[in-house]
Amino acid sequence: MNSGVRPQLLLVDPNTLFRRTLSLVARELDIAQVVEVSSHEQAQRALESRPIQALLMDVDERLGALALVQQVRAGALPCSADLPIALTAAGIDTATLALFGPLGIKRVMLKPFKVKTALEVVQMLVAAAR
Repeated sequence: MNSGVRPQLLLVDPNTLFRRTLSLVARELDIAQVVEVSSHEQAQRALESRPIQALLMDVDERLGALALVQQVRAGALPCSADLPIALTAAGIDTATLALFGPLGIKRVMLKPFKVKTALEVVQMLVAAAR
């Protein structure tokens, strides 16, 4: 990035190895500064206390993820209500997709996926945040 300031991406995933790997690679490639949390409760605290420009979130705990996205879109948190959001899931049914559909989700990635795919999504989120 030209300004030397990397956007802050909030990564919400219970898998520590995935979070660390994505964070390290995103930092090394100068894509984003990744804020790592393992739960939706921690994600809400991060969104309340930090300037976050994009969100990549695991939705295997459907209701917690849905509530958090709804709060973002309603403007109930200090981040932008238009925050670029992508989701990851081990599996997702059509009823759950229908709940997230109207909330402006940029992409849903089904696990397992390659780190390269996740980095492409991070790049897309960061570009959408500009």
